[in-house]
Amino acid sequence: MSQAAVRPEFLKALEDFDMSVGDELKPRLREMLRLRVSHINGCTFCIRMHSEQLAALGTSPELISALARPVMLMRADLVSDGDAAALRFAEILTDPPRGLERRARDEAAEFFTRKQLGAIVETVAVINAWNRVTRGME
Repeated sequence: MSQAAVRPEFLKALEDFDMSVGDELKPRLREMLRLRVSHINGCTFCIRMHSEQLAALGTSPELISALARPVMLMRADLVSDGDAAALRFAEILTDPPRGLERRARDEAAEFFTRKQLGAIVETVAVINAWNRVTRGME
């Protein structure tokens, strides 16, 4: 089986970029977004890594497990309304049923500033890139 050889410079640039996004978000929410998107993309390496990072932040195993499912199927007591809106926006940005982006963004805007919404978009874009690179190299 062949494997893709991604240049180390590309990986370093992606890592540097990843470190620069999402500062406007609480670390727990940023990791929740990364884990949910990784589940959607089926990136087992990233699922394991972000699950461990959430656990290190004190996140309950129940919530970590729940992030494998769409937020609309998650028990309401596991996340705040704001976190649920951010996760829904991330789901739409990752696997979009076309035309729902604006609605999901508007719902998230009820809980987040414009800068925080931008941080959600950036975080989702970068983890999507990581998921694709990781899966392409496996």
